[in-house]
Amino acid sequence: MLDDSDISPAAASHTLAQQIHHGLRQRILRHDLRMGTALREEEVAQWFSASRVPAREALRKLEQEGLVARLGRKYAVRRYSSQEILVTYRLRAALEDYSVELAAGRLDAAQMDGIQAILDQQRQHATPAERGAFSALDTAFHLAIAAAGGNGPLLRELGLIMDRITLFRGHEIDTDSGPLAAYDDHCRIFDAVRRGDPGTAKAELAYHYQTALHLHRAAAADGDVLGKLNGTR
Repeated sequence: MLDDSDISPAAASHTLAQQIHHGLRQRILRHDLRMGTALREEEVAQWFSASRVPAREALRKLEQEGLVARLGRKYAVRRYSSQEILVTYRLRAALEDYSVELAAGRLDAAQMDGIQAILDQQRQHATPAERGAFSALDTAFHLAIAAAGGNGPLLRELGLIMDRITLFRGHEIDTDSGPLAAYDDHCRIFDAVRRGDPGTAKAELAYHYQTALHLHRAAAADGDVLGKLNGTR
């Protein structure tokens, strides 16, 4: 077994960078940090009691994942334009259309129980004060459906896209009337997949996306930084 003296400084820095990456990613996906929030290396390092080197490595990895952008010598939680958001939703729609096609009728008892447990937790967290937890469960639901299809590359790509969707969702919080509608959508999607009905599952997904895009348009109408989303239907 290795003790601390056996770990090289470079390896220790890389491990710390992974911890910072995980912690900072969680703050972004919980909506603690919204699009446009400045992220200075020294400040991020202080949050995690680290030096700037692992903080910089973590920020660069988040940049590659599309959650952080570099602005000169500084970083910020990435802003996405209305067009970029629309394209991301369309990519998600294409991947999820395929994922429900693969998963429909293939769910075993353990997978069905797991997805139902996610839905039960979502129902319990369907309050404005718990939007961060609800968003995490939202992602878990969609990825659980994709995982049931058994296609690893699809699952990995959808995971990256869902992180960006979660980032966008931070701008729904101030205009959304509540997450119960999304929960109801999930229940209908799950029911169709469980019945082995990919056509209905895809139709429910399409409705689910349009609702989300409507919320972004509402945020834009209220002067949000996203700008207006046109031609989304």
